[in-house]
Amino acid sequence: MDRRNWLAGLGALLTTGGVISTAACAKTEQSAKAPAGRAEGLPEGLNHYYGDLDNHCEVGYARGSLTRAFEIADSHLDFFSCTPHSWWHDVPKMTQGKEQKWLDGFETTRRRWPEVQQLNKEYHRPGEFVTFPGYEWHSSRFGDFCIVSPGDELPLTHFNELKKLQQFAFDKGALLIPHHPAYLRGHRGANPEHWDPRVNKLLEIYSEHGSAESDEGSFDYIRHSMGGRWEPNTLRAVLEAGHRVGVLASTDDHLGFPGAYGEGLAVVLAPELTRKSLFGSLDKRRCYGVTGDRIKVNFAVNGQVMGSELPFTAQRRIAVEVEGWDTVEKVEVIKNNRVIHREHPADSTPGANPFARPVIVRLEYGWGPWASLGIPRICDWEISARVQGGKIIGLMPGFQSGPLVEDRRNRIADNTPGGFELTSYTSRLDAFAERPTNLVAIRIDGGPETRITLKLTRPTAMTLSKTLAELLSENEVAFTGPFPDESLILHRPVAAVNAGCSFGFTDTGDGSRDDWYYVRVTQRNGQLAWTSPVWVDKKA
Repeated sequence: MDRRNWLAGLGALLTTGGVISTAACAKTEQSAKAPAGRAEGLPEGLNHYYGDLDNHCEVGYARGSLTRAFEIADSHLDFFSCTPHSWWHDVPKMTQGKEQKWLDGFETTRRRWPEVQQLNKEYHRPGEFVTFPGYEWHSSRFGDFCIVSPGDELPLTHFNELKKLQQFAFDKGALLIPHHPAYLRGHRGANPEHWDPRVNKLLEIYSEHGSAESDEGSFDYIRHSMGGRWEPNTLRAVLEAGHRVGVLASTDDHLGFPGAYGEGLAVVLAPELTRKSLFGSLDKRRCYGVTGDRIKVNFAVNGQVMGSELPFTAQRRIAVEVEGWDTVEKVEVIKNNRVIHREHPADSTPGANPFARPVIVRLEYGWGPWASLGIPRICDWEISARVQGGKIIGLMPGFQSGPLVEDRRNRIADNTPGGFELTSYTSRLDAFAERPTNLVAIRIDGGPETRITLKLTRPTAMTLSKTLAELLSENEVAFTGPFPDESLILHRPVAAVNAGCSFGFTDTGDGSRDDWYYVRVTQRNGQLAWTSPVWVDKKA
């Protein structure tokens, strides 16, 4: 399929802050356009760009075609690095000789690396979509790293020593990002004692492996045979040890689906959508990570954005702004690994008019027969969505990686303030975290009489129509056929006042130690965001 013809079907789709917008005339909204009442001290002029810097396909030992991976990334992300598996210098002998899977994959990467380089050049369009050449280096002793380059040319290397890889990255102006860091050292977990601060400036806090913030809490490491989380390799321990690293997330998806929902996204705060601008922000740690929902976070200390280092000052003015895509249960400010402040937008202004500002309605669809029924199938969806008596001001796609098919795509087309056309597919085959659904979150400026109408032509002909007031009372669930056919849900609207907040407060420090601050956001649907820290030096 010709990618230009395919992309043409997206029409005039534009994104606002990494979401599809009907009003913006640039791909990402500036943070300066945040709602009124934002906390004082937040920097202006930085855009939020969403992407994936750790993703795999058939080039290496994963699945899914190389071209498909670039097409999918181009369709719904701002930036992308395809990171084929390249080398494992201390690969162990495995049961039944299974190490050959990795060795064969490395040979595939060596042979097809010129194709990866070429597609990076073809798809790179500054201002629209940015690609970064990159690949992954494995090590049992030192952990795994993705090398991400700011330029077109990145030679494929096979270094057997981390120091040589670090020097290579420094010479190329590249960054080395450790991923799934929280595994045990010696079993491909991180080894921070050997990091080089010139190139090891970031840590992948979340991917399909799980969360590396600590050894506790949500998203344990359970999907691979490398074991659970080990506290000394978590972000919490790394910061306590004095390493000044920013955080981001990426999928580490092995089905060639960049930006797969729920597997992690990197968010970069930068002035413009170019390699120079994005990479400059990555180098300065002006980035953060989200699990799936494209939660927008602004965070500063004394007016300095996330990733900054401040000389000692006793007074620290903390400013935070959050715009989520579901009810936000809590926004936490963490200092030296302890929560010092919490906000609870979920409990904000009971009894207030929920339609005073735009609301969020999630359309979720999928489910279908489970594996034990022996009915493995892929369900195709064609849905026309219309809004009357209001307007759509933003859409957030939530398309997951399963099932792996080459000829199907998830697409949102003909997007206007009055509606959009959705083509999609779902299955329990390869469903990430056993959740066989896709979704589109819709931000609507309207009132109680605003009506949402869904007309399905696939998998069956049917119409659903509800006002926002009706949905506020109860959500809408419909089945596309008799048990155990697929179903869909229009979730209850979420008021803007419950989906975000803006606040500020002052903290103090006595200068006896270096202090660091970061923000963690938790939504009711389980989606999280973590910002890079801001550091305040101890007294000289």
